[in-house]
Amino acid sequence: SQIAVLRNTLIELAVHADEGAAEALDFSYSEETNSSAPDFCTTTTATSASDLSGGSGRSAPFNSPLGFLQAALPHISTQRLLRALAEADAPDDALDMWELISAILSEETEKEMRERDLDEDDMNEIGETAWEAVETKRVARKAKKKKTGSKITLSDVRQQQHVSAARPRIGGGIEDPWTQLASLSTHVAQLLPPHTPAFFLSFFHSPAHARTPHSALCAALTAISSSPPDEPNTKHTTTLFHLLDMLLPAYAPLSPDVLVADVELALNAAQGRGEDAFELVRVLRDLDADAESGAYELGVYHSPVQSSSSTPQPTRAFSPTRTLSLPLPTGPAPTPPPPNLNLPSPAPSGKSSGGWQAVPPRRRAAVREPYPHAMHIPAYTRDVNGVRARGGGNAAGKGGKGDVGELGVGAYRRRVGESMRRRDELLREAARMWQRGNKRTRGGEVALYFAERAREFQEVARREALEAARMMVRERRQGDTVDLHGVTAAEAVVIVKEILGEGGWSGDRPLKVVTGRGSHSAGQVSVLKPAMKKALEEDGWIVGTWDAGVTVRGRRGGRG
Repeated sequence: SQIAVLRNTLIELAVHADEGAAEALDFSYSEETNSSAPDFCTTTTATSASDLSGGSGRSAPFNSPLGFLQAALPHISTQRLLRALAEADAPDDALDMWELISAILSEETEKEMRERDLDEDDMNEIGETAWEAVETKRVARKAKKKKTGSKITLSDVRQQQHVSAARPRIGGGIEDPWTQLASLSTHVAQLLPPHTPAFFLSFFHSPAHARTPHSALCAALTAISSSPPDEPNTKHTTTLFHLLDMLLPAYAPLSPDVLVADVELALNAAQGRGEDAFELVRVLRDLDADAESGAYELGVYHSPVQSSSSTPQPTRAFSPTRTLSLPLPTGPAPTPPPPNLNLPSPAPSGKSSGGWQAVPPRRRAAVREPYPHAMHIPAYTRDVNGVRARGGGNAAGKGGKGDVGELGVGAYRRRVGESMRRRDELLREAARMWQRGNKRTRGGEVALYFAERAREFQEVARREALEAARMMVRERRQGDTVDLHGVTAAEAVVIVKEILGEGGWSGDRPLKVVTGRGSHSAGQVSVLKPAMKKALEEDGWIVGTWDAGVTVRGRRGGRG
């Protein structure tokens, strides 16, 4: 009858619609992607599965806007990048690459929320829950630390290992700032031969160069650099990348562009010697931190020079203990002899009264943290002593042995957020360096470096998100029913295949997978359901559908 024909037609249309929606999804979760992998040494990229037109199999050059976007966002399709460039509607030299990247990432975040079937309230609730858990743990930890009176530890006088060595005072114990500058100049001169300490002292003593020791040292390094600041030496590019690999994790809160400027300046001054440049960057960072913190413990801080006055202005020197006002000297002030102090004569060596003595309490050994590098490198999952890095509790976020595998869902989400924040910082710096790059500078090469580092953090965030999804699904699992609410299509396919790998699934014992109805998806249609059905059928599973999910009834041929 006509009703039966119409019903069959509607069923076929529904099947085709599900297949079309599944094909439109890219839920590949393999370790190796088919996206382009740019080479550090060339301006072209390696062969990929698709190119601009889909036929030649090659990516765009890195010095083009599309090539840069392909290197910075390898997980985004070329068609989407081309559409973003077309929507920008601006010449290549007028493109704001960071604004373009931000728009693409925002769209990807919205797409992920639709896949997870979450709205903004759900995301805010997750963030508030994680924050409350952190605050609760901190309060409990503080309550346990009760201030007690002084303790006297009794020990055998022969066991001198219990006695703690005297710790030096902050600032190196040098009260005279001029003597401190002389020591600093000597240290820098040893890193930059054949320059003498007097050369660097002339910059530190003169307020005409700068008001802070950090700026004075920058002026001195610029004066002896082998190339102008706007034309860095391209021979030092490899050393620059090695230094950034070591310094970026150590100075993570610092803006990457500030660190790049310090490294390039130090490399030019040191003629490309990596070890000397590394030490110079550390000196620059210490001086800058001293000025920004307001400690004023390292060197002399000059008052601004008054250009309208004909008489020389006094120089004001700050030290941690006193303030001096004196005319501009030609060299360091003579160090006064130490005062004669009436100190008691030392007690004769030998046993003390009763054979006992009071010694300071033992200090806890400082915890040696693992190197703050990318977490996906196996060598860095163990600390400097070879001990596996430990986390903060079990699946509930409390107690446990503290192994990384026992972190709660909230802890994994916080780690994902931190990795994404670092990714965004590196992408912003990559965009800035790419727009600055030209034939005379290595801006393009540094941009590619930051793009590669951003990809590493993107990969770390992806793995942490998958681990959080595994834990969340495991906690909600009830026998043969699996709830995938809150996970993406890629995560769902991986997790369900892992569960199916347990074996024993058949028509008598099916696996029921809850994918949701897609209440927050476009058109109120679930994105997860067709993707899951297509992936499992391609893997040889017998899959049936129901209103809010799919049912897996073993493999074809009874192999499940």
